[in-house]
Amino acid sequence: MKKIINWGIIGAGNAAINLAKNFKDSYNSKLIGVASKNKNKRLYFEKEFKIEKKNIYENYEDILENKDIDIIYIALPHNLHKEWCIKSSIKKKNILVEKPAALSTIDVRQIIEQVKKDKVFFTEGLAYKFHPFFLQILSIIKKLDPKNIVSIKSSFGNDAIGGKKLFGFRFKRPKKTKRLFNPDLGGGAIWDTGCYPVSVVRSIISTIFNERNIEPKILEATKQIGSTGVDENSYMKLEFNKIKVYVETSINKPLKNNIEIQMKNGNIIIQNPWFPEHDSSIEVLIDGKKKVIKPLSEVDSYSNQIESISNLLIDGRLECKYPFPTFEEIYKNNELLEKWVQF
Repeated sequence: MKKIINWGIIGAGNAAINLAKNFKDSYNSKLIGVASKNKNKRLYFEKEFKIEKKNIYENYEDILENKDIDIIYIALPHNLHKEWCIKSSIKKKNILVEKPAALSTIDVRQIIEQVKKDKVFFTEGLAYKFHPFFLQILSIIKKLDPKNIVSIKSSFGNDAIGGKKLFGFRFKRPKKTKRLFNPDLGGGAIWDTGCYPVSVVRSIISTIFNERNIEPKILEATKQIGSTGVDENSYMKLEFNKIKVYVETSINKPLKNNIEIQMKNGNIIIQNPWFPEHDSSIEVLIDGKKKVIKPLSEVDSYSNQIESISNLLIDGRLECKYPFPTFEEIYKNNELLEKWVQF
């Protein structure tokens, strides 16, 4: 049985670098190849991650011919995810695709149909779901009485524009040359960062009611469209089985980046669930009694993601097991994102 899983990466931007950094001390995974159309990025990966020249490619197609690579991480702009998921699948490469898996439910369905046909592993890069802290969160949520819950709020946002502000006015303007602000590349807050609050509230609701895929009602949705034509700050109000849920995402300002569960007799506030570290916590306040729970592990989310997926491949699995990103979860999260975009 194979003990080490060999990884390749298509695309060499920030997402690829964040993942690549975490192969160094892995016990079951090795990064051996990268494909990028950018020469400087290829040179960076060769030097920084000690990748052999023979496994560095200018053309994406060529890395798929490397028989030593077991799984491909697709870290391309969102609009290219579907194309390269399907091409990778046809070449019998297992797949981790950066979030979102695709830009429509039709595309996600086609990817899933293809990987099932080719019998290859497929999942989406929501790294926080592979961290032990996520399971800690769900273990606490599981004990809650649905009738005691008033509302759930979740947000994920940061300032991707940058630049100084004077009297609230920002001089620096977003440019379409940056992927996040290019509508043709699937930019915008909803598609890029909306997957975090959407995916986590769906997992929380499923855990509270012990029922998968409860369909929400969209009660309200707003989008602030920026100068390049993408949504820079978006908000949505939902209802799951009479529980009000509020999600917000932004690429033009920092948000709380947390989860807040309001109950009739208290609340639960989860700080920094997305990238668990020393400042992450679960603050439980019930009937005036407060308890603060810290992550059992502060290991990087990407490291857990890599090793968890490699273990699944070693075991011959083709799909994650819930609450990790299953085919059904990927599809349902994408469906809600698409409705938010179109609302």
